[in-house]
Amino acid sequence: MSDPVVPHTAAARILLVDDDLQLVRGMKKALEHCGYSVRTVERGAQTQETMAQFMPDLVLLDVMMPGIDGWEVLSRLRGNPATQGVPVMMLTASSTESAKVKGFSLGADDYVTKPFSFQELRGRIEAVLRRTKLPEKVHPDCSVPVLVGASNHQLLQSPEVYFAEGIRNFTYVHTYDARYLSRLSLGALDDRNVEDLMRVHRSFIVNMAHVEGCRRSNNSSFMLRIRDLARTEIPVSRTLISEVQKRLGVR
Repeated sequence: MSDPVVPHTAAARILLVDDDLQLVRGMKKALEHCGYSVRTVERGAQTQETMAQFMPDLVLLDVMMPGIDGWEVLSRLRGNPATQGVPVMMLTASSTESAKVKGFSLGADDYVTKPFSFQELRGRIEAVLRRTKLPEKVHPDCSVPVLVGASNHQLLQSPEVYFAEGIRNFTYVHTYDARYLSRLSLGALDDRNVEDLMRVHRSFIVNMAHVEGCRRSNNSSFMLRIRDLARTEIPVSRTLISEVQKRLGVR
């Protein structure tokens, strides 16, 4: 049996907006068992009023609802100064790329496709809470500034980084399930000397704590497999393979 996930904040408040009453009942019970305080509403139109009484640390928002759908609710939340900073995770049966792009463009912090396992959902909840509730004691050099949405900047804790991909003077910072643009160059990120982040290739820095395996690609090259959703493979420089294998405890 896997170890339980301990909530980032024991009393973190979650607002669940979904018209599927059976799903809502099950999720509410499971989330409360994990230590969260949960409030539920069945209609998008009820969201703003409920948030005025119960300001959550995170909103779990269904897309397809009668009346005002999740997209409109998200737009209203982001357009209201009182709620624009509250993290929102979209829940929907649509897995199309266009739907995900729409969600992120409107300001969603994450996007979960139904059906999903509760283990995955609470892992994503914890990731969002960690990103948006960055402890003040975390030094900026141990985090990565990323661009979320059109203009919202956040600090991403280094343990959340799975790998960073260099693109000229910028990087794409990859987490378990998302990609964020950072104005740091790959060299600037490398200079932070964060313990688990290792330069394995001229174009990639990898968090060695999230490496699933190392394989030989051909006689002279190796690839690292990352534990993200895509099981991404990253090339390893021939001059660094010995150090990488040593860090992984393999030969």
